[in-house]
Amino acid sequence: MNGKGSFIDGHDWAAQPLRPHDPERLGPYRLLGRLGEGGMGTVYLAGAEDGRQVAVKVVREAHLRREGFAERFHAEMVSARRVSSSRTSRVLDHGVAADGRPYLVTEYIPGESLDQRIRRSGRLDPASLQNIASGVAAALAAIHAAGVVHLDLKPANVILSPSGPRVIDFGVARALDDPAEDAVFAGTPGWGAPEQVAGGEVTPAADIFAWGCLVAYAGSGRHPFGEGDAETMAERVRHGEPEVGALPQPLDRLVRQALDRDPARRPRARELLLRLVEPGGEPVGSAPGREHA
Repeated sequence: MNGKGSFIDGHDWAAQPLRPHDPERLGPYRLLGRLGEGGMGTVYLAGAEDGRQVAVKVVREAHLRREGFAERFHAEMVSARRVSSSRTSRVLDHGVAADGRPYLVTEYIPGESLDQRIRRSGRLDPASLQNIASGVAAALAAIHAAGVVHLDLKPANVILSPSGPRVIDFGVARALDDPAEDAVFAGTPGWGAPEQVAGGEVTPAADIFAWGCLVAYAGSGRHPFGEGDAETMAERVRHGEPEVGALPQPLDRLVRQALDRDPARRPRARELLLRLVEPGGEPVGSAPGREHA
Protein backbone atom coordinates (compact mmCIF):
# COMPACT_ATOMS: atom_id res chain seq x y z
CA MET A 1 0.00 0.00 0.00
CA ASN A 2 1.21 3.50 -0.79
CA GLY A 3 -0.70 6.07 1.25
CA LYS A 4 -0.51 9.37 -0.59
CA GLY A 5 -1.11 11.35 2.55
CA SER A 6 -2.73 14.69 3.06
CA PHE A 7 -2.44 17.54 0.62
CA ILE A 8 -1.75 19.74 3.60
CA ASP A 9 -2.12 18.96 7.26
CA GLY A 10 -4.25 21.91 8.27
CA HIS A 11 -3.42 25.57 8.74
CA ASP A 12 -0.87 26.76 11.27
CA TRP A 13 -1.87 29.41 13.78
CA ALA A 14 0.12 32.07 11.88
CA ALA A 15 1.84 32.27 8.53
CA GLN A 16 5.60 31.75 8.42
CA PRO A 17 7.86 33.88 6.19
CA LEU A 18 8.24 32.92 2.56
CA ARG A 19 11.38 30.98 1.69
CA PRO A 20 13.87 32.12 -0.97
CA HIS A 21 12.61 29.60 -3.55
CA ASP A 22 8.91 30.45 -3.03
CA PRO A 23 7.22 32.43 -5.80
CA GLU A 24 6.02 35.96 -5.12
CA ARG A 25 2.72 35.38 -6.93
CA LEU A 26 0.49 32.56 -8.09
CA GLY A 27 -1.75 33.89 -10.83
CA PRO A 28 -3.35 37.11 -9.55
CA TYR A 29 -2.63 36.23 -5.91
CA ARG A 30 0.26 37.89 -4.02
CA LEU A 31 1.85 35.46 -1.58
CA LEU A 32 2.23 36.77 1.99
CA GLY A 33 3.59 33.76 3.87
CA ARG A 34 3.56 30.00 4.31
CA LEU A 35 0.76 28.26 6.16
CA GLY A 36 2.20 24.77 5.84
CA GLU A 37 3.64 22.05 3.65
CA GLY A 38 2.75 18.41 3.12
CA GLY A 39 3.66 15.52 0.90
CA MET A 40 1.36 16.76 -1.85
CA GLY A 41 2.23 20.45 -1.94
CA THR A 42 2.44 23.79 -0.17
CA VAL A 43 -0.24 26.14 1.08
CA TYR A 44 0.33 29.90 1.26
CA LEU A 45 -1.44 32.83 2.83
CA ALA A 46 -2.10 35.22 -0.03
CA GLY A 47 -3.75 38.51 -0.85
CA ALA A 48 -6.44 38.59 -3.52
CA GLU A 49 -6.96 41.53 -5.85
CA ASP A 50 -9.97 42.66 -3.81
CA GLY A 51 -7.82 42.89 -0.68
CA ARG A 52 -9.09 39.83 1.20
CA GLN A 53 -6.78 37.12 2.51
CA VAL A 54 -7.08 33.64 1.00
CA ALA A 55 -5.28 30.29 1.18
CA VAL A 56 -3.56 29.25 -2.07
CA LYS A 57 -2.55 25.61 -2.37
CA VAL A 58 -0.16 24.51 -5.10
CA VAL A 59 0.70 20.89 -5.85
CA ARG A 60 4.19 19.53 -6.22
CA GLU A 61 5.73 19.45 -9.67
CA ALA A 62 6.04 15.64 -9.51
CA HIS A 63 2.27 15.27 -9.92
CA LEU A 64 2.41 16.87 -13.34
CA ARG A 65 3.96 13.68 -14.67
CA ARG A 66 0.81 11.69 -13.90
CA GLU A 67 -1.26 11.06 -16.97
CA GLY A 68 -4.55 12.90 -16.86
CA PHE A 69 -3.73 14.70 -13.62
CA ALA A 70 -4.51 18.22 -14.85
CA GLU A 71 -7.90 17.17 -16.18
CA ARG A 72 -8.73 15.29 -12.96
CA PHE A 73 -7.70 18.25 -10.83
CA HIS A 74 -9.78 20.69 -12.89
CA ALA A 75 -12.87 18.46 -12.74
CA GLU A 76 -12.63 18.00 -8.96
CA MET A 77 -12.19 21.73 -8.35
CA VAL A 78 -15.21 22.57 -10.52
CA SER A 79 -17.25 20.16 -8.40
CA ALA A 80 -15.78 21.49 -5.15
CA ARG A 81 -16.80 25.05 -6.04
CA ARG A 82 -20.44 23.91 -5.96
CA VAL A 83 -20.20 23.16 -2.24
CA SER A 84 -21.92 25.85 -0.19
CA SER A 85 -21.84 25.52 3.57
CA SER A 86 -20.88 27.58 6.60
CA ARG A 87 -19.04 24.45 7.82
CA THR A 88 -16.53 24.24 4.96
CA SER A 89 -13.82 26.46 3.53
CA ARG A 90 -15.25 27.64 0.23
CA VAL A 91 -13.27 26.91 -2.92
CA LEU A 92 -13.00 30.30 -4.60
CA ASP A 93 -10.82 29.74 -7.63
CA HIS A 94 -8.29 27.45 -9.28
CA GLY A 95 -5.69 27.90 -11.96
CA VAL A 96 -2.24 27.03 -13.24
CA ALA A 97 0.97 28.68 -12.02
CA ALA A 98 3.62 30.01 -14.40
CA ASP A 99 5.62 26.79 -13.95
CA GLY A 100 2.62 24.65 -14.92
CA ARG A 101 1.59 23.49 -11.44
CA PRO A 102 -2.15 23.59 -10.70
CA TYR A 103 -3.31 25.52 -7.66
CA LEU A 104 -6.58 26.12 -5.88
CA VAL A 105 -7.76 29.05 -3.82
CA THR A 106 -9.95 28.72 -0.74
CA GLU A 107 -11.16 30.90 2.07
CA TYR A 108 -8.49 31.50 4.66
CA ILE A 109 -9.80 30.04 7.92
CA PRO A 110 -7.81 31.29 10.93
CA GLY A 111 -7.57 28.95 13.90
CA GLU A 112 -5.97 25.74 15.05
CA SER A 113 -6.86 22.33 13.71
CA LEU A 114 -8.76 19.77 15.75
CA ASP A 115 -5.59 17.67 15.77
CA GLN A 116 -3.59 20.54 17.26
CA ARG A 117 -6.31 21.11 19.86
CA ILE A 118 -6.38 17.45 20.97
CA ARG A 119 -2.58 17.24 21.13
CA ARG A 120 -2.47 20.46 23.18
CA SER A 121 -5.37 19.91 25.57
CA GLY A 122 -6.52 16.29 25.31
CA ARG A 123 -10.00 14.98 24.63
CA LEU A 124 -12.93 17.33 24.22
CA ASP A 125 -15.62 17.91 26.80
CA PRO A 126 -19.12 16.60 25.89
CA ALA A 127 -20.46 19.96 24.67
CA SER A 128 -17.45 20.61 22.43
CA LEU A 129 -17.57 17.04 21.14
CA GLN A 130 -21.23 17.44 20.19
CA ASN A 131 -20.38 20.66 18.37
CA ILE A 132 -17.59 19.00 16.40
CA ALA A 133 -19.69 15.93 15.55
CA SER A 134 -22.66 17.93 14.27
CA GLY A 135 -20.53 20.58 12.54
CA VAL A 136 -18.50 18.02 10.59
CA ALA A 137 -21.66 16.04 9.75
CA ALA A 138 -23.19 19.25 8.36
CA ALA A 139 -20.08 19.86 6.27
CA LEU A 140 -20.17 16.33 4.88
CA ALA A 141 -23.86 16.65 4.04
CA ALA A 142 -23.10 19.74 1.94
CA ILE A 143 -20.03 18.17 0.32
CA HIS A 144 -21.93 15.01 -0.61
CA ALA A 145 -24.92 16.96 -1.89
CA ALA A 146 -22.56 18.64 -4.39
CA GLY A 147 -21.41 15.26 -5.67
CA VAL A 148 -18.00 15.46 -3.99
CA VAL A 149 -16.34 12.91 -1.71
CA HIS A 150 -13.71 14.25 0.70
CA LEU A 151 -11.61 11.06 1.03
CA ASP A 152 -9.19 12.64 3.51
CA LEU A 153 -11.33 13.68 6.46
CA LYS A 154 -9.21 13.73 9.63
CA PRO A 155 -8.61 16.05 12.62
CA ALA A 156 -5.88 17.96 10.74
CA ASN A 157 -8.48 18.91 8.12
CA VAL A 158 -10.98 20.34 10.61
CA ILE A 159 -10.20 23.93 11.58
CA LEU A 160 -11.62 25.29 14.83
CA SER A 161 -12.58 28.76 13.67
CA PRO A 162 -14.25 31.46 15.80
CA SER A 163 -17.54 30.58 14.10
CA GLY A 164 -17.24 26.84 14.69
CA PRO A 165 -15.58 23.82 13.05
CA ARG A 166 -14.79 24.13 9.33
CA VAL A 167 -13.81 21.23 7.07
CA ILE A 168 -11.05 21.95 4.56
CA ASP A 169 -9.41 20.22 1.57
CA PHE A 170 -12.46 18.33 0.30
CA GLY A 171 -12.05 16.83 -3.17
CA VAL A 172 -8.26 17.20 -3.11
CA ALA A 173 -7.46 13.57 -2.32
CA ARG A 174 -9.52 12.32 -5.25
CA ALA A 175 -7.88 14.83 -7.59
CA LEU A 176 -4.45 13.64 -6.47
CA ASP A 177 -5.26 9.96 -6.73
CA ASP A 178 -3.91 8.26 -9.81
CA PRO A 179 -5.92 5.18 -10.85
CA ALA A 180 -3.14 4.17 -13.22
CA GLU A 181 -0.71 3.64 -10.33
CA ASP A 182 -0.40 0.45 -8.34
CA ALA A 183 -1.32 2.43 -5.23
CA VAL A 184 -4.83 1.68 -4.04
CA PHE A 185 -5.24 4.34 -1.40
CA ALA A 186 -5.90 8.07 -1.55
CA GLY A 187 -5.99 9.75 1.82
CA THR A 188 -4.17 9.31 5.12
CA PRO A 189 -3.48 5.85 6.64
CA GLY A 190 -5.70 5.23 9.65
CA TRP A 191 -8.46 7.58 8.52
CA GLY A 192 -9.54 5.86 5.32
CA ALA A 193 -12.43 3.39 5.21
CA PRO A 194 -11.81 -0.34 4.67
CA GLU A 195 -12.96 -0.12 1.05
CA GLN A 196 -10.53 2.77 0.45
CA VAL A 197 -7.64 0.82 1.91
CA ALA A 198 -8.55 -2.25 -0.16
CA GLY A 199 -8.77 -0.27 -3.38
CA GLY A 200 -12.49 -0.87 -3.81
CA GLU A 201 -15.19 1.51 -4.94
CA VAL A 202 -15.35 4.59 -2.77
CA THR A 203 -18.57 6.50 -2.13
CA PRO A 204 -19.66 9.13 0.41
CA ALA A 205 -19.87 6.23 2.88
CA ALA A 206 -16.07 6.35 3.11
CA ASP A 207 -16.32 9.85 4.61
CA ILE A 208 -18.83 8.56 7.16
CA PHE A 209 -16.30 5.97 8.36
CA ALA A 210 -13.73 8.77 8.73
CA TRP A 211 -16.32 10.82 10.68
CA GLY A 212 -16.65 7.93 13.11
CA CYS A 213 -12.88 7.75 13.57
CA LEU A 214 -12.66 11.52 14.02
CA VAL A 215 -15.41 11.74 16.64
CA ALA A 216 -14.01 8.78 18.57
CA TYR A 217 -10.58 10.41 18.52
CA ALA A 218 -11.96 13.76 19.68
CA GLY A 219 -13.93 12.10 22.48
CA SER A 220 -11.10 9.96 23.84
CA GLY A 221 -7.88 11.59 22.66
CA ARG A 222 -6.93 8.26 21.03
CA HIS A 223 -7.39 6.88 17.54
CA PRO A 224 -9.98 4.06 17.63
CA PHE A 225 -7.54 1.79 15.77
CA GLY A 226 -4.47 2.77 17.78
CA GLU A 227 -1.17 3.91 16.33
CA GLY A 228 1.31 2.42 13.90
CA ASP A 229 2.80 2.65 10.43
CA ALA A 230 0.71 2.72 7.27
CA GLU A 231 0.63 -1.05 6.84
CA THR A 232 -0.32 -1.66 10.47
CA MET A 233 -3.11 0.91 10.38
CA ALA A 234 -4.45 -0.47 7.12
CA GLU A 235 -4.61 -3.98 8.57
CA ARG A 236 -6.41 -2.78 11.69
CA VAL A 237 -8.94 -0.75 9.73
CA ARG A 238 -9.74 -3.72 7.50
CA HIS A 239 -9.84 -6.45 10.14
CA GLY A 240 -9.59 -5.00 13.66
CA GLU A 241 -12.28 -3.87 16.06
CA PRO A 242 -12.32 -0.16 16.92
CA GLU A 243 -12.02 0.98 20.52
CA VAL A 244 -14.54 3.79 20.67
CA GLY A 245 -14.32 4.46 24.39
CA ALA A 246 -17.08 5.94 26.53
CA LEU A 247 -18.95 8.40 24.34
CA PRO A 248 -22.23 10.05 25.33
CA GLN A 249 -25.40 8.99 23.55
CA PRO A 250 -26.38 9.33 20.79
CA LEU A 251 -22.76 9.70 19.71
CA ASP A 252 -21.74 6.26 20.95
CA ARG A 253 -24.36 4.52 18.82
CA LEU A 254 -23.77 6.75 15.77
CA VAL A 255 -20.01 6.32 15.85
CA ARG A 256 -20.34 2.54 16.04
CA GLN A 257 -22.73 2.57 13.08
CA ALA A 258 -20.38 4.84 11.12
CA LEU A 259 -17.51 2.40 11.70
CA ASP A 260 -19.36 -0.56 10.25
CA ARG A 261 -17.10 -2.36 7.75
CA ASP A 262 -20.01 -2.62 5.32
CA PRO A 263 -20.42 0.82 3.68
CA ALA A 264 -24.07 0.09 2.89
CA ARG A 265 -24.83 -0.12 6.61
CA ARG A 266 -23.37 3.24 7.54
CA PRO A 267 -25.72 6.19 7.98
CA ARG A 268 -25.70 9.09 5.57
CA ALA A 269 -24.28 12.46 6.61
CA ARG A 270 -27.68 14.12 6.67
CA GLU A 271 -29.03 11.27 8.82
CA LEU A 272 -26.17 11.77 11.28
CA LEU A 273 -26.96 15.46 11.44
CA LEU A 274 -30.67 14.90 12.00
CA ARG A 275 -30.01 12.37 14.75
CA LEU A 276 -27.59 14.74 16.48
CA VAL A 277 -29.97 17.70 16.26
CA GLU A 278 -33.03 15.64 17.26
CA PRO A 279 -31.62 12.92 19.54
CA GLY A 280 -35.09 11.76 20.57
CA GLY A 281 -35.91 10.49 17.09
CA GLU A 282 -35.55 7.01 15.68
CA PRO A 283 -32.05 5.54 15.59
CA VAL A 284 -30.19 6.12 12.35
CA GLY A 285 -29.52 3.10 10.19
CA SER A 286 -29.00 2.36 6.53
CA ALA A 287 -30.54 -0.71 4.98
CA PRO A 288 -28.07 -3.00 3.21
CA GLY A 289 -27.49 -2.00 -0.39
CA ARG A 290 -28.78 1.54 0.12
CA GLU A 291 -27.02 4.24 -1.86
CA HIS A 292 -25.29 7.12 -0.11
CA ALA A 293 -25.84 10.63 -1.34
